[in-house]
Amino acid sequence: MKQTTEKKTSAPELLSPAGSRECFDAALASGADAVYLAGKSFGARSYAGNFERGELAECVRLAHLRGKKIYAAVNTLIGDRELSELSEYLKFLENARVDAVITQDMSVPYLVRKRGLNLRLHASTQMTIHNLAGAESAAELGFSRVVLARELSFDEIKYISENCGIETEIFVHGAMCMSYSGQCLMSSALGGRSGNRGKCAQPCRRTYKTDRGEKHVLSLKDMALISEIDKLYECGASSLKIEGRMKGPAYVAAVTSAYRRCLDEKREPTKAELDVLNRIFFRGGLSSGYFDGKTGKDMFAFDKPDNPYKRVGTKTEKLVLDEAAERERGFNIPLNARLKFRVGNAPELTLISKDGTAASVKGGYDVQPARSSPMSAERLKSQLSKTGGGIFRLEDISVDSDGRGFAPISGINALRRDALDEIQKKILENYNKNNAQNLTLPPPPPPRNVSETERGIMADVTNLEQFRAVLEFEAESGKRAALIGVPIDELWRDPKAFAAERERIMILPRAVMHKGEYEEYERRLDRLKKSGFSKLRAENISELGRGGFELYGGPRLNVTNGVSAEFLKNLTGLKAVALSPELNLAQIRGIAENIPSSVTVYGHQPLMLCENCVTRNIEPCPCGGGKHFLVDRLGKKFPIIRDGESCRSVLLNSLPTFMCDKIDEVKKAGAALLNLSFTIENAADVKRALGACFGNGFKPAEFTRLHFNKGAITNKIGN
Repeated sequence: MKQTTEKKTSAPELLSPAGSRECFDAALASGADAVYLAGKSFGARSYAGNFERGELAECVRLAHLRGKKIYAAVNTLIGDRELSELSEYLKFLENARVDAVITQDMSVPYLVRKRGLNLRLHASTQMTIHNLAGAESAAELGFSRVVLARELSFDEIKYISENCGIETEIFVHGAMCMSYSGQCLMSSALGGRSGNRGKCAQPCRRTYKTDRGEKHVLSLKDMALISEIDKLYECGASSLKIEGRMKGPAYVAAVTSAYRRCLDEKREPTKAELDVLNRIFFRGGLSSGYFDGKTGKDMFAFDKPDNPYKRVGTKTEKLVLDEAAERERGFNIPLNARLKFRVGNAPELTLISKDGTAASVKGGYDVQPARSSPMSAERLKSQLSKTGGGIFRLEDISVDSDGRGFAPISGINALRRDALDEIQKKILENYNKNNAQNLTLPPPPPPRNVSETERGIMADVTNLEQFRAVLEFEAESGKRAALIGVPIDELWRDPKAFAAERERIMILPRAVMHKGEYEEYERRLDRLKKSGFSKLRAENISELGRGGFELYGGPRLNVTNGVSAEFLKNLTGLKAVALSPELNLAQIRGIAENIPSSVTVYGHQPLMLCENCVTRNIEPCPCGGGKHFLVDRLGKKFPIIRDGESCRSVLLNSLPTFMCDKIDEVKKAGAALLNLSFTIENAADVKRALGACFGNGFKPAEFTRLHFNKGAITNKIGN
């Protein structure tokens, strides 16, 4: 067992999950510094048990008595009809004194500002923050902490943590989604169960057919960074997060206690500790995830996506739960006690905690002279020490007595109860005082002056062939697209080929840009701007503060309500806000009638954005060209493309979304821009789809309306 070097004096916060009261108890008993949980609404794990309001408030009280923190997850996307309930729920969380709210929807910081709520905000990993610019934008929006994407390496985490100006939080253990969090629509598209609403059906854990047989090609092993304790101290993250609000108390106890020991003792885990972690939940073994900067086959559970060890009541689970229960039985808050017990005076009991917090109460009666046997100091101590197995333990009890007094046992018991109630209040008051937030979120900058939004067709292309097809269609039909979106990699490769249309070309950045890529991206942007390209799509909050360009919001910003749309538009000067593809026409209308909006009416919807190259694990790397697919059990073929020139994979829907024959309906819903997104289409496909928007009657042989009819943000969140 390797002993780590000592570089940081204090351990980062250990943050544990709780999907139920049993898990909450297990987390506290096992050494968590903080626990994250959710109420019955607005939490991105709606299939966990979650917490009624009274239970949640009680958990906050119990945690604060121990000096621990509670973070409430309010991290689903929000529909317009839920904003009133959300506002009231945020007020409840303030009153319950949660230590922070974890969120991704921009309606939350807006409502916190509007209502003047005293709530810290943590930017959820669902916001896909993966570079310094994104973390800095979160800070400007008023977030005090950012939960970084799992896909970051140690060096990237360290760089962001040291420079962003707010706290960072990283995942260190638990399940890893194949897609960047917040960028997965696979469950939503295939079955209507939106991961952005906490209802993911986990299609990534299914088998898919490839040239190498049927494998779990999208199923990643669980992350475990417990062998990287030295680097966890060094990376600068304020909080180390364990995934698992859908898992049981044995899992929470086992993982929390293992990390607690290794963090406190600054060491790597023993073989026995690793064995427990594997047995408590096993998905083909454990992986260091992206922490070492590597991707590839070693991260995948191709053949064993489920836990062969996990059985209710197994020896490992029983042992873990028994140990947690024993720790809890042994836990208490020690108090010193001072009792004044003199005839003719009301008895007075003073309790003092280790940190000096004190509370005194007097009985509602006077001590009477004893007729026969006065109450001895030892008897009084014995009676006071009977705290009934509660959270407090009275020790070092001293009695100031004249040796003549008597009081009924019920009176002594009442005095002890009242004193314990009072010291509890004082401890909570001191916790609240020491952790007083008194927050005032920075006011958003004044709305930018934005020229009138273009209206009409917006054609996004992936390559030069598709771009030329758009121009050919325009020349042949006399119809014209208002905007043409072109990937920055394509523009950079051959800027002269696009120069003639620079005034209506919108630069499309890669969906993900890590540190080195982002620096190159900014260099390219500067050159393109000098060449006359002035329009830019923002797909991540990293771009929301960028000046010098006309900004358009992209669909990866996940806008699902009018408050978020208006907040983003005013904050950043977006000329138009792209609406989430999970909305139906009625919901689109509710936003687009008031905010210039863009809606995608054609295209193979991106379902996953993956740091790992999917096809490299199953066939030759796609960087060499050619088309690549995954095939599900129903025979549906899901195309795989690259995110720009990177080796990241974008998994597309098997069928294109098609609303080109319903353009009038989408226009009546108020959409300013009708987006056609071309990815795997050839030139003829591009022309046919454009023609359909102008009424030529074309329909693909197979297509989907996706969520235009029903929507995925319509069902009530929660159970």
